[in-house]
Amino acid sequence: MPWQGLAVRLDLHVRRWCCANPVCARQIFTERLPTVVAPSARRTARLATVVEALALALGGEAGARLPAILGTPRSADTLLTAIRRAARPDPPAPRVIGIDDWSWRRGHRFGTIIVDLERHAVVDLLPDRAVDSAVAWLQQHPQITTIARDRAGVYAEAATKGAAQATQVADRWHLLHNLAEVLEECLLHQRPAWREAATGAASPATEAAEARAPRVPGPRTPNRPRRGQERLEEASRQRHARLVEQDEAIRRLHAAGADVAGIARRVGVSRRTV
Repeated sequence: MPWQGLAVRLDLHVRRWCCANPVCARQIFTERLPTVVAPSARRTARLATVVEALALALGGEAGARLPAILGTPRSADTLLTAIRRAARPDPPAPRVIGIDDWSWRRGHRFGTIIVDLERHAVVDLLPDRAVDSAVAWLQQHPQITTIARDRAGVYAEAATKGAAQATQVADRWHLLHNLAEVLEECLLHQRPAWREAATGAASPATEAAEARAPRVPGPRTPNRPRRGQERLEEASRQRHARLVEQDEAIRRLHAAGADVAGIARRVGVSRRTV
C-alpha cells in the first residue's frame, strides 16, 4: 500500500528448506506468509484486495486512472486480470426460470437461454433449441418450481418431460401479446354492439335541452360518413385476416424447422417481424 502517496516496496526474506529424499518431486520448500503475500505474488495481500475492489467497481481503463492518483499505478490489463481471478460466490439454485431461444448467429444458428427470473441473471446457454437438450438440463435441476416460456411446442414439451413438478406460465411479452389478440378478435366480433353503444340514445337531460332549443334548418348531409366508416371497417377486417394468415404461416414454417431468414423470404416480411 502507498505511504503518504508514495509507492512502497518491501524486501521480504523467508526461510527455505531442501528435502533430503531423492524421490521427492518438490525438493525445495519455501516459507509461506499467507497473511502478507500470496505465493509468487509481487504485491501484498492488502494491495491485491484494493486492486481487485477498484477493478470490480470501475473496470479496466477507468480503474487504471485512479490508482495512479493514489500512488499505486496499475495498468488496465492488470485490473482486468484481477477481475478474471476474483473469487465468485456460487449463486443459489434457480427456482423460477425463463426459457427461450436466442441466436448464436442471427438467422443461422440458434440456442436456448435460461434465465433466473428471481435474480434477473442468465443461468446457462444451451448449444441448440432441441427438446432433448432442454429436458436434460431441467432434469439436472429438480428444484425448479416455475417455468416461464413462449407458446412454442418445443419448450412446452421439454418442460413437461424434464420438470413435471414445475408450473408452466406464459412470459410477460406473450401475456400482453395474447391479450392484444383476444381484444382485437373480441372487438371485431362485437362491432355492432360497440357501434350501437357509440350512437345510442342521449340522456334525458340532453333530450330536454334539445327540445327547448330552437330548430334551425340546415343543409342535408349525405350518407358518405356511414359509407366511409363501412369501408374503414372492411379494410380493418381484411387487415386482421391477412395478419392471422401471416401469423399461421410463420408458425407453421417454424414448427417445420425453417430458420428465421428462410421464413422471412417465403412469407415476404422482415426478420424482426418473424
